[in-house]
Amino acid sequence: MQADIICVGNEILTGLVENSNAGYLARKLWSLGISVRSSAVVADQAEAIGEALNTALEYSEIVILTGGLGPTDDDLSREAVAAHLGLPLVEDKEAVRKLEAFFAGRGYEMPASNRRQACVIEGGILLPNRLGTAPGMLIRLEGRMIILLPGPPNEMTSMFEESVLPALREEKKDTVAMAKTLKCVGIGESLLEQKIKALGSWEYPEISYVARGYEVFLQLKANGNPEQAKAAIRGAEERLRAALGDNIYGSDDDTLTSVVADMLVENNLTLALAESCSGGLLSDTITDVPGSSRFYRGGIVAYSRFAKTELLGVDEDLINREGLVSEATAKAMALAARMKFNSQVGIGITGVAGPQSDEDNRPPGLVYTAVALENEVYCHELSLLGGRRAVKERASQLTLDLLRRCLL
Repeated sequence: MQADIICVGNEILTGLVENSNAGYLARKLWSLGISVRSSAVVADQAEAIGEALNTALEYSEIVILTGGLGPTDDDLSREAVAAHLGLPLVEDKEAVRKLEAFFAGRGYEMPASNRRQACVIEGGILLPNRLGTAPGMLIRLEGRMIILLPGPPNEMTSMFEESVLPALREEKKDTVAMAKTLKCVGIGESLLEQKIKALGSWEYPEISYVARGYEVFLQLKANGNPEQAKAAIRGAEERLRAALGDNIYGSDDDTLTSVVADMLVENNLTLALAESCSGGLLSDTITDVPGSSRFYRGGIVAYSRFAKTELLGVDEDLINREGLVSEATAKAMALAARMKFNSQVGIGITGVAGPQSDEDNRPPGLVYTAVALENEVYCHELSLLGGRRAVKERASQLTLDLLRRCLL
């Protein structure tokens, strides 16, 4: 069984609104063992909606449309679908009553245009919307299922979870879908694929590669007989972990930050940071982890020469000799952070987010990141690509990986 997703809205096509609905729906459909054949974005035009629906119905048993269910003239999804199917729209009296109660509860009289939202395609079922005025709709027609959902993500996800998921589970009750995501860092996508291909055929379970900055996610997917799917996923994971070793840092809901946080807690270690080019981003990332107060002592954003020498106490002669952006300075910052916060682990990050450094004449993307742990100070030189934000994010990401590998 497969599905098509059609997201309706000029605001998506112009970039005013990010299309988060398609990703959410694709993930949910796959979890049910329903593959997505196509995901399209179309304008608020009846003709465009009808053409997309016509194509989708040629190939897929399930078609989900989001958006275009509001009360204004450019909300055309229900009318376009009804016209394409050759079915009338019928006003639902109970839906009208709920809409009137919705507005009355807010002290308003319902605008006449909202009555459109109480119309259902003949033979269809209205899906309740707890968070807004636009009901959804489910139509079964000649072995096909057409589902209309509102565009606002909070309304769409709530309706999908409460009304659509049960219907789809009933359709798929005799099969199971399983997915396992292994998360890798410190190895590029092409080299990763090369290593995996060397292990032999991967027809089942299917493997997908998703690059995320300096991380690559491997998604293993299997569906059908529950025991066969489970065994296939388990066997594939064992082969991959044996081949890729510590390049795999976690799975599924793990993040690099959460994995490092768990390692610090398990080893009863505290952490302190001294950040320059990353501007406190690593501190922000770490404090996003619930319970980070158990191990995180604090950090200093030592962005200037003054901050490095006066706040951290890095020797000015060392900076004059080695440079603000250098291995020696990164190591000194890591040691200073550890000492300032009386922590077992210290991290120092210094680099050039871009453009070129005026003082040291260092190229953009050059970053040194250091970890002071026990009697050792480990340091990596990084050459990062991208704009300022990308350099900051990737420096933080690779610093976490350096710390993870030091703790292994």
